Amino acid sequence: MDIFNATHNRLLENGFDVYDVKEIENLSATFYKSSVNNVVLKKLHYSEEISSIKTFTMEIRSILLEGNENIWNTYLLFCLGSEIDLETNYKIERDTKALRKYAICSELDLNRVPFLDEFRLIKKPIKNEVTLNDESEYLQEIIRLLQESDGKQNKLSVVQLDVLINKIIKMVEQRYENRQSNT
Repeated sequence: MDIFNATHNRLLENGFDVYDVKEIENLSATFYKSSVNNVVLKKLHYSEEISSIKTFTMEIRSILLEGNENIWNTYLLFCLGSEIDLETNYKIERDTKALRKYAICSELDLNRVPFLDEFRLIKKPIKNEVTLNDESEYLQEIIRLLQESDGKQNKLSVVQLDVLINKIIKMVEQRYENRQSNT
């Protein structure tokens, strides 16, 4: 199923109604309302449309303000084609000017939308052989390395990622060797 249609269906399943707002429809988008939240859904067909997102967002904000809608509970959901890269998705969501935005590339992305959380089925992850203590050791090392390289604020370089990956590989190899020597 097309991601736009899947998103539309998910919104309807979760109590959203479609409202005809001509100004929004003229921008090739659809307006949805629930008792608490508003959503503007737009499909981006090609990567050149990405450059107009800021303008689009400001226009939607103006239309909603003129219509006395609560912009603080309004979200923009952009359904993206597969040709648009992950870095672009990140840039779309990171820009909080005008309205909050989500880049939707698959149905899994809908699980990140906060007001849809209570309606999704949460599948338990398949547990591998690693114990919780082992996981925390790896996670602690990853977190420590991220903090050292200011990874909360900056995108890590390829060199920094290589260092992190090599340290984790060494930890796994050491754990494997320790298991072998204990048997």
